[in-house]
Amino acid sequence: MDWHGRRVLTVIAHPDDETLGCGATLAKLSALGAEVTVLLALQRTDPRGVANWDALLETFEAACTLLGCTAAVTDPLLLESQAEPEVGRLHDVLLPWVEDADTVLTHWPGDVNQAHRGVARAIEIATRPFRRHREVLLFETPTSTDQTFFQAFSPNTWVVLDPEHCELAEAAMALYEIEHEIGRRPTDLRRRLEARGAEIGVPHAEAFVATRRFA
Repeated sequence: MDWHGRRVLTVIAHPDDETLGCGATLAKLSALGAEVTVLLALQRTDPRGVANWDALLETFEAACTLLGCTAAVTDPLLLESQAEPEVGRLHDVLLPWVEDADTVLTHWPGDVNQAHRGVARAIEIATRPFRRHREVLLFETPTSTDQTFFQAFSPNTWVVLDPEHCELAEAAMALYEIEHEIGRRPTDLRRRLEARGAEIGVPHAEAFVATRRFA
């Protein structure tokens, strides 16, 4: 696919989801000439998120810049606790952004994190093919996609990555020092890129479920 000038929207629930879920891919698409926007849809409500919210927003913007993307925040910015119970309202907030995109990347709807599920559901509604045609790719988020009782994430699309794309993703994740935990560190990100690459016989890749495609 020719990505030059293509409008790519990545919709996330939390700062750092973009880097953990598809950061290296975003760096690649940006380098190929795509117009990549990362949209933060929700505000954290957990104690650590509340205490560090301003710092997280600054890091989010810095990480997106490093990946070659434009950082954006919804207005209004709903609380993460509202994502599932008020999915209709979330859909209405996200819809204008979806309308302006060609391709949308977002969370796997089976994640253990309810905010991820709410965002995915809102995008599912916004991209119903009888209303609009948008290609949709779903990404995995470490410590959420892989922490469910039944791990159903089964990729059907892999993005082959060059070393520089991986290095940019690692550098972006290093900025999120507040969020570093086992499974969410730059070294963990590198290992996952290597593991997904090994699945298709290349050094590095990111995996997705392509759920809406139009030839």
